[in-house]
Amino acid sequence: MSSAPEMSPLPGPVPVVLVHGLRVSGSSLHRIAAAITDRAVIAPDLPGHGKRADETFTMDGAVAAVLDAIRDVGAPAVVAGMSLGGYVAMATAGRHPGSVAGLVAMCATTQPSRLLASPFQAFGAATALLPRQAAVISKGLTRAAVGSRVAQDMEAGGLALHSIRDVVGELARFDALTELGDYPGPIEFLNGGWDQFRIHEQRFLGVSDRAELTVIPRASHLFPLIQPTTTAEMITDFALRCDAVCTA
Repeated sequence: MSSAPEMSPLPGPVPVVLVHGLRVSGSSLHRIAAAITDRAVIAPDLPGHGKRADETFTMDGAVAAVLDAIRDVGAPAVVAGMSLGGYVAMATAGRHPGSVAGLVAMCATTQPSRLLASPFQAFGAATALLPRQAAVISKGLTRAAVGSRVAQDMEAGGLALHSIRDVVGELARFDALTELGDYPGPIEFLNGGWDQFRIHEQRFLGVSDRAELTVIPRASHLFPLIQPTTTAEMITDFALRCDAVCTA
């Protein structure tokens, strides 16, 4: 895989790029971003989401969006992604390690496969067929599951239900473990104890001797949005360790 040239670290704290999950946008992460107070933070929209809703999601396009954000905020940066954003962060780190000072993957330690993707593909097809009805159902289920405050965060930049099919199709072909294996830098996996996407976390942890895992007890797949201050503190602690390496 091609990689970006190594970049000289900028003076001061390493910046952070936050990468959002499926259906939502960079705006959904605003409370996490606001709670990281010691360094620059940016949360771009991925293709097919938020202000880029008219674009088709591809993994290559998502990586390009993250790289653009890294250039805007200053390279190298800590890239911290949630769910879909975790996989995009892995792809960015594996393909462009010189731009990534450290990788935080939240709620993203299941190795994608066509089999695991099949129920999500069915849901994506249904949302494409009945978009208005799917939007109503999705909003109702989200509010029932996480409450109005988190639901409002998730809806802040619009819900990109139309992109589910494209995203799932890309992830079904995505080899996350191989991408991770191409990244030599520090890695932090953050999982909720009740997260259904942690089934392969030991395989992910074993990819690198620089990888660490933190499991938040009794937390769900959406814990970064439900516990934004705690999430920001964990990202900040990791970024501080990256500061020490980058300025050494």
